[in-house]
Amino acid sequence: MTPAADSAVLGIAGMAALTYLARAGGLAIARALPATPFVTAFLKHLGTCVIVALVTSTVARSDGPGMIATVVTVAAASRGWPTSAMLAGMAVAAMLRAI
Repeated sequence: MTPAADSAVLGIAGMAALTYLARAGGLAIARALPATPFVTAFLKHLGTCVIVALVTSTVARSDGPGMIATVVTVAAASRGWPTSAMLAGMAVAAMLRAI
């Protein structure tokens, strides 16, 4: 391999190892935490918080189609359909941007 290829392989392997350690560390911390009502509620709602953070950042820098797609996503998510909400939002954004 060339020196550039060697460093690329080392970089990819290093990032893979760091990603694995971050995920495994999160699982280890979650196992060590006591199962108090607060921790249980926190972990239960963590996925929703991540989705809200993604939507908020999109809305902050969005155009018209993005705003309409956000409204569709929030409406579907409020009915308790998180996966359908994301798919509907992406479909609306794609259709409006294609026009």
